[in-house]
Amino acid sequence: MKAVLDAPVVRGRSAGDPPPPPATGARRLLAEPEAVDAVGEALAALHGTGGATGTVPVVLAATDYCVRAADAFAAHCEDSARRLRPSDSVALEASGLLQRFTALTGWQGPGYAIAEPEGDGSAALRFARALVESGRAPSVYLCEVLRRADTGAFWAVATHVHQEPADRPGHRSADAADHLPATAGGPAHGLDPVTSRRSAVLRASVRPSSPDPAEEQLP
Repeated sequence: MKAVLDAPVVRGRSAGDPPPPPATGARRLLAEPEAVDAVGEALAALHGTGGATGTVPVVLAATDYCVRAADAFAAHCEDSARRLRPSDSVALEASGLLQRFTALTGWQGPGYAIAEPEGDGSAALRFARALVESGRAPSVYLCEVLRRADTGAFWAVATHVHQEPADRPGHRSADAADHLPATAGGPAHGLDPVTSRRSAVLRASVRPSSPDPAEEQLP
């Protein structure tokens, strides 16, 4: 049973975009509310595609968020002029990144957050593919949470990983490629080149000849 990747969905704030809505409720407690917005909008754009239901597992590649949240928590701990609040530890929980997606769609599936030393999404991609190829899940939403080095803004790169459909006339077999091509406009969809190269999903979308995109090394 082979897993294929649908074309990626990329969401984030660029220079000149309107300001984000004020952080309220549980969203306010997170280290980066805009990361929650990017993840929610990217996953919501995928929700229901290919017959996916509200219980599809979500795999988050959350290294960049975890690093940012840990840095903020350490700074709060070292700030003698500020009391440490319960909300400071809540911000460390990467599952909070799924709040907006849940609110938008009513999603109720299991979620997995993976933080890896390389931070390039490779481990999360391997895990998502393994869930599908082992038969543990017919499909998975994979979402990378990436922070731009130049602006510090968070972006989300998401894809639907699912079982390869049966071959039919005109259908591309997984013998030719293990994913579907990216949508028009280029794989980065406005994301800067440096951050794009860190995305395992985007690398898989532009290198169809690779036998295992998750194992590729960055140049």
